Amino acid sequence: MAFRFRQFLVEDKKSTMRVGTDAMLLGAWAQPPQTGRILDIGTGCGVLALMMAQHSSSFVDAIDQDFPSVAEARGNFEQSPWSNRLTAIHSSLHDFATLNAGDYDFIITNPPYFANSLKSPSNRKNVTRHDVTLSLEALAEDVQVILSRHGRLAIILPPEPAGKFIILCEETGLHLVNRMNVFPKPDAPCSRILMEFSRNKKTQTSETELTILDPSGKYSAAYLTLTSAFHKF
Repeated sequence: MAFRFRQFLVEDKKSTMRVGTDAMLLGAWAQPPQTGRILDIGTGCGVLALMMAQHSSSFVDAIDQDFPSVAEARGNFEQSPWSNRLTAIHSSLHDFATLNAGDYDFIITNPPYFANSLKSPSNRKNVTRHDVTLSLEALAEDVQVILSRHGRLAIILPPEPAGKFIILCEETGLHLVNRMNVFPKPDAPCSRILMEFSRNKKTQTSETELTILDPSGKYSAAYLTLTSAFHKF
């Protein structure tokens, strides 16, 4: 069954990265340039690329090293209203970076981060959700190669790898300019951090918070407002 968004549909049965709350949060929170070139790293079914296409008039490229995911993303792109601005590419990030230095104004990614957790019996899932083939170190290094002079990066990570990634980015010349701490419900610890990095350093990082569920267990007003351009609840 396809996921129906306000302006597009997403099939995700064949992809290693399916539609989920992390992607919804990141895609709704991110602020891509209205024109230019956007890159979605590890696109899976292509949902983040589609959200960026709805958000802007930019051209959006989406890469993934898993070919079935790329094929499914291509199908989702072709049936969207922005098929002329969306391209799915089968490639590793490092190979792509060597051919596209400084080419992208905005990068978005929901990367692998389960570095030390129990792995799945599925090798495809391991490659996607663990840092089997893409470490945070490699991600930070390749992103700074691909970004244009005034480019920005939007990413979502759990708190521990987020702290590590902030340090790695600073070492490569990318600075944290915006962050949103996400809590699954009231009184629960922070589970995700949305981050935006830029080559241009700000005097102070803008920091906000969001709680997904309200005390009754329903989506909070803040979450509904954030995602209203994509979901109809």
